[in-house]
Amino acid sequence: MATKTPLAELWEPAGLKENVLYQVDFSTLTVWLKRSGEDWYLASRKSDNETAPSPLREIKGRRIPKDLSFSRWVVGGDLSTVRFIPAMPDRSVVVRPAVPLKVPAGRDALFFTSIPVWVRVTAGSPEGITLCELPSLVLSNTWFGEPTAGELCYALRTRAMRTLEEIETRAYSAICPITVRNRAPKELNFERLCVRVEHLSVYQGSDRLWTNELEVRFQGEEHSSQVTIGREAPGFADGLTKVCDARQPAEKTLLRQSFSVLRSLTGF
Repeated sequence: MATKTPLAELWEPAGLKENVLYQVDFSTLTVWLKRSGEDWYLASRKSDNETAPSPLREIKGRRIPKDLSFSRWVVGGDLSTVRFIPAMPDRSVVVRPAVPLKVPAGRDALFFTSIPVWVRVTAGSPEGITLCELPSLVLSNTWFGEPTAGELCYALRTRAMRTLEEIETRAYSAICPITVRNRAPKELNFERLCVRVEHLSVYQGSDRLWTNELEVRFQGEEHSSQVTIGREAPGFADGLTKVCDARQPAEKTLLRQSFSVLRSLTGF
């Protein structure tokens, strides 16, 4: 029998004994959970300090923060299995390359960016009842687009990197491969890229989470970019399993504003 990896243990379903308090750590997010009769109790706490992730475990006799505030759900006595599902954020994210980037006309560039997941807590498996979603990392808000025709997004703390080796492996983040194709008649000179994560699924590998591959075709500042979403698991790792569907399934190709070019960034 193959040994389960720490990542697999973190996201796999687990049974809950009645009236026993459990704890699970997603590095920057800790969750406490207890099942009592038909009711489930849940508390969580976020931290900017990263710790080693740890799968669900009993914490009898261990100290817990005294100021925890538990929420209560009436789940029913027939459900005793909990599953934590890594989902994409509930809003588009904006990522910056490590340095402002120039892509000549007719050329392509491959990037990898790390997107913190939302932890979806479900009672029952495989088809469970969603209790809540908890951001694994608090992200700041940012505005993308024109003042009157833009959208509220999250700003990623991490940068888009040119090689996979530059991306740190984190239990709470999914790697998104992005290919930028410049099909405009002049160079693409940009500082920010908007990623519509609501159209991305999440895949689990042996040591990392992944999303679909994205292809963003730049067609000029006056035109929307053509965004193509991969239909399968990305080809940068073997043995990937889909663990969460996209929030909003989309057609294979979208036309959306995706880049903030340098000359139009003032104030945004």
